[in-house]
Amino acid sequence: MMAWILLIAAGILETGWAIGLKSTKGFTRPLPTILTVTSLVASVG
Repeated sequence: MMAWILLIAAGILETGWAIGLKSTKGFTRPLPTILTVTSLVASVG
């Protein structure tokens, strides 16, 4: 059961960083960039 929860969480984080990548405007906007990178690292972890 825990594996499924982790898989779903990773999928949500993966979607989050993919969508957030567009809002960073080429990594020039600090807050979206920080959230995107955090989400990326968390999805891999």
